[in-house]
Amino acid sequence: MFDVQFANKEYLFLLLLIPVFAVMFMLYIHRRRKNLKKIGNLKTLKALSPETSTSRPIIRAALVLVAMALLIVAVARPRVGSKLAETTSEGNEIMILLDISNSMRATDMYPSRLENTKNAISNLVRKLSSDRVGLIIFAGSAYVQVPLTTDLKATNIFIKSVTCDMISEQGTAFGDAMSLAMKSFNFDNNLNKAIILVSDGENHEPEPDPLLIAKQCAEKGIVVHTIGVGDLRPTPIPVKDGSSDLMKDRAGNIVMTKLDETALQKIAEAGGGIYVKASNSNSGLSTVYDEISKMEKGEIMQYAEFDEKFVVPALFALILYVAACFVLKRKNRWIRRMGLFEKSE
Repeated sequence: MFDVQFANKEYLFLLLLIPVFAVMFMLYIHRRRKNLKKIGNLKTLKALSPETSTSRPIIRAALVLVAMALLIVAVARPRVGSKLAETTSEGNEIMILLDISNSMRATDMYPSRLENTKNAISNLVRKLSSDRVGLIIFAGSAYVQVPLTTDLKATNIFIKSVTCDMISEQGTAFGDAMSLAMKSFNFDNNLNKAIILVSDGENHEPEPDPLLIAKQCAEKGIVVHTIGVGDLRPTPIPVKDGSSDLMKDRAGNIVMTKLDETALQKIAEAGGGIYVKASNSNSGLSTVYDEISKMEKGEIMQYAEFDEKFVVPALFALILYVAACFVLKRKNRWIRRMGLFEKSE
């Protein structure tokens, strides 16, 4: 049997609208018949208007609803099973650690620290076409958003969906994120490994000690690079993305945030990597990419790629929509004159 998955399965909830539209149409037909009865006998009205069809509007509505359902399925991107393709490309394992604490909402980088960083990471992932890339998001705690994979298209989709609201526990847990990254690597292969930590550097979680974790990474052969985002000058934090309201503490004072380069520099030094300060014109990731490119690459034997099937429901949806356009409310005089549907004697 085929293993059917959906890349955008949240869109499938829109299918719940189909029965709602069907009920609304049935109520419309019922109300229309009720209003016609007030005018006169239905058989008499039908005799006075022989070209009016009662079934054609229902057929057309059914075609449109089925087409809508198929279009929703197409947007959800059905993927049937997976097709395995062997390759002998060379690459390494790269785990990206992205800070999504509230301070990343600050607008000292356009349009915000987080959005600017997400765009830069997406561009970096496109360059890492032969590597296995993963994503860990962290604030007061850390979670694996994307395990190490060669499916970089899916990785970029997840990167674009990241927001500061994805982790309610606030803080900046460098140690937890780096420890989780270290556990995510596969040490049974011959691939070199690197961590790219992207943050504004304001570490509010001293345990576990990020410097100790960075040293442990270096001992295991994992290079730790850090990128600092934000301004060295204090800047306020919006309550929500795009909001003019600013975050305040319990005393009513505006909360300020600034880039802490010292913490990130120490982590990079302990992890055997480099520290780069990002700006609006330079994300710093290109510099880190140059360092990763210098690493000796190992051999990646195979990768899995889903077989996209969204074209099939999309095509049938188009056919049904076109068919619905040819189903008129009135009977077609030209077809009736041809006598295609008349009974023979």
